[in-house]
Amino acid sequence: MEGLPASACLIFITLAVSSPGIQSGVFNELTTPLGQQIMRQAKSAEMRSFMDTNVSPCEDFYGYACGKFAVINAATMEKDTFIRQDMFAHYLRRVRQLLNEPRMSTDRPMEVRVKYFYESCLNTTALRMNQRAHLLSVLREFNGMPAVDGNSWNYIGFDALETMAQLLRHYGKRSLLGVYVSPDFINSQIKRLYLGQRDDLVELDWSTSLAKQQELKQRLQNLLGLSEQLAEKTAEELIELERELSRSVLDRGMDRDPRLKNRLTMLSNMSDPHEPILNLTRFVNSWLGHDYNLPVYENVPSYLFRVKKVLLSTPNYVLANYMLSTLLTDFEIQANDDQQEQICAQRMTELFPDVMDHMVYHSLEQQSPHIANELVTLWVELKASFKEMLSSPDLEWLDEPTRLELLEKLRGMTFEIAGGQAVDFEERYGDLVVSSADYYGNVQRLLQVQASNLRADLMEESRKINYYDGVIQSPFYITEMNLVVLPASFMQHRYFWDDVYPAALKYGTLGLFLGHEMAHGFDDLSRLFDSKGNLKEFWSNQSKMGFESAKNCLVDQFGKMRYSNMLLSKLESQGENIADNIGIRIAQASYSKWLEELKTQDTESLPHMSQSPEQLFYLSVAQSMCCDIWPERRPAFIRNSVHSPNESRVFAMLANSPAFAEAFQCSNETKMNPPTRCLMY
Repeated sequence: MEGLPASACLIFITLAVSSPGIQSGVFNELTTPLGQQIMRQAKSAEMRSFMDTNVSPCEDFYGYACGKFAVINAATMEKDTFIRQDMFAHYLRRVRQLLNEPRMSTDRPMEVRVKYFYESCLNTTALRMNQRAHLLSVLREFNGMPAVDGNSWNYIGFDALETMAQLLRHYGKRSLLGVYVSPDFINSQIKRLYLGQRDDLVELDWSTSLAKQQELKQRLQNLLGLSEQLAEKTAEELIELERELSRSVLDRGMDRDPRLKNRLTMLSNMSDPHEPILNLTRFVNSWLGHDYNLPVYENVPSYLFRVKKVLLSTPNYVLANYMLSTLLTDFEIQANDDQQEQICAQRMTELFPDVMDHMVYHSLEQQSPHIANELVTLWVELKASFKEMLSSPDLEWLDEPTRLELLEKLRGMTFEIAGGQAVDFEERYGDLVVSSADYYGNVQRLLQVQASNLRADLMEESRKINYYDGVIQSPFYITEMNLVVLPASFMQHRYFWDDVYPAALKYGTLGLFLGHEMAHGFDDLSRLFDSKGNLKEFWSNQSKMGFESAKNCLVDQFGKMRYSNMLLSKLESQGENIADNIGIRIAQASYSKWLEELKTQDTESLPHMSQSPEQLFYLSVAQSMCCDIWPERRPAFIRNSVHSPNESRVFAMLANSPAFAEAFQCSNETKMNPPTRCLMY
């Protein structure tokens, strides 16, 4: 086995983790000594395949750890590549397997609905025949779409405000305005209506605009049958309208204090400056179907002035085309006889992310009952390490009253795996009627149920929060719940971590991810919130000054970095960099404690790799961030992403860590061991 080629190991392990038959059969026996040896060989082969050992780890650790990743997994014009993609691809294969299982009498009602929905998606003949006709019938509910109807469109009877309201009421579509129901940031026990800026808008540069325009042009041609010339003209008009809207979007680098962009007021007060063009009272009442007299949050007032300007200056036919184009992607699906199961499994994941996570969670739990408990144990260890950091007397700028509040917040912070909680899906989807022979009708009825749920959520008094807003692929922290959520896909072992891998890999990946999200509760925004998720002024002036001083170190550090020859913006907001700075130290401290209690370090190594346990930890940290971004998309990434480029993140995390320099014995003349370091908490 010692001489087994790396390629053979990788093929072997790929079969072991991806084939349903093998999972439930022979390769459930990967716990045998031979199986464990093969898995360790394969993991070593994978890690070594990404490394460029010609690069000094003390000069460029990302280049050392991930230098060959882009050669093996090069980005394309269609998509960028990240190391987590394989793990999510396997999640989708598991979804496909679950959906293909025969319907059983023991299936819960929601599982039956999803399987019927999936079955309707597999009928490629019906998909091709019915797509355009069904979409056009939906558009006719709103008196048609000008791009389709041409001169016969009734432009005189068009009411932009009413169309916006009815699109939201019937299909949950936000067109010009953002409409959200979320906890009040002052009192998280109360739900509020937030009305104003759309949270999916980003500033569009020329290349991004062109790419979106080409995508929309193809959609208009394929779904609605528009001529190439008309599709191009329509797409150009709609993207230009979106560019106009995005000009008032708040800069992502600004302080994200919700008090600076939200104003609690009455609808009548919001409407006064914008009437009669943008009568927000009329809009909300039409959407809900009744008067609404409670206070609402006006979200980014400057954005509402931009919407008013757009309504005044844009022809009605362009406004109508823009609003109705929000329906197109829901009815867009590829019909490919050879790949339809794969296409439909992904579509079900997009349409029912909460249900599919629930099904996958229980599938994984049945296969490996210990995994959930192992993740909870890791969470407890990480909290203990962070508690020690916050309690350290070396943290001189943090006075005692503020420190006690932070410790109370950490104590109250909870953790869950998406899909692992008991959910009343009948309450959420009970009204959904699904036919195994009517895919587009199923989509239409699902949108209607989701739209109804949004209205019901506003009127619901309980604090129940559904944190799903699409597929969950990354861990995240919810400020108003003081909760960290780990995706169900991260329960899949044999990717980042496994019982037979060195524990260094678990702490360097899952430990880092959870530590990063835990740290978000104490970043430059969420530090303002208490243990109950309420915005509360509990920081003393001394502690505020100390925090800002530490944060400004990161501002200056990242402001001097370059990515793809471009200087990074010097951002005031440092939430992600703060979370990295703290998260790596939490994970490293937890691993060091675990290592101290280990009687022998024989298991903390991999075949054909000479790295020490500490070096393996940092190698797994960096390799969890290996990626490749298409060069033309890099400027937009720098401008719009809340994260710094991964190369910069790895450099900052490890250069700011004295333990890293010690692990790799980096001299004080190397880049990864700088004379000054930034340290949060």
